[in-house]
Amino acid sequence: MKNVFFLFFLTVLTFSVQAQKNKKAKKLANFTITQSKILKAKGTQLVLKQVISDARCPEGVNCVWGGEAQVLVSVYQNKKWMDEEILTFSSKKVEENKSWLSKTLAIPIAKIKSIRLVPYPKDSIKINPKDYCIRVEIAK
Repeated sequence: MKNVFFLFFLTVLTFSVQAQKNKKAKKLANFTITQSKILKAKGTQLVLKQVISDARCPEGVNCVWGGEAQVLVSVYQNKKWMDEEILTFSSKKVEENKSWLSKTLAIPIAKIKSIRLVPYPKDSIKINPKDYCIRVEIAK
């Protein structure tokens, strides 16, 4: 009888954990800011215009400082250029970047879970400038 109860408890626990994972995955919406200028007819669009510098500490290397990267982002409204902003990706600038994105796209700052520059550098591997993009994760 103990084995049946244990098996039942384990099954319920497994389904509960799986349901929580599915709920969490469905609550986030990701979008990417790329270097392509495919402008929508209406609304605000962000385009990664240029990677100014990427001095982040590469994976596989021990660094004293985590480093930072800077990018230039263009803002378009209804196909018209409106503004440009230099974003700095470092541990000290996370909230500043979220605040700018929140104001620019009219998204509540609390819903912005992350904004990051990818790909992340790896030891001895050069990144093609065309491969860079900004990944944003928004809670629905």
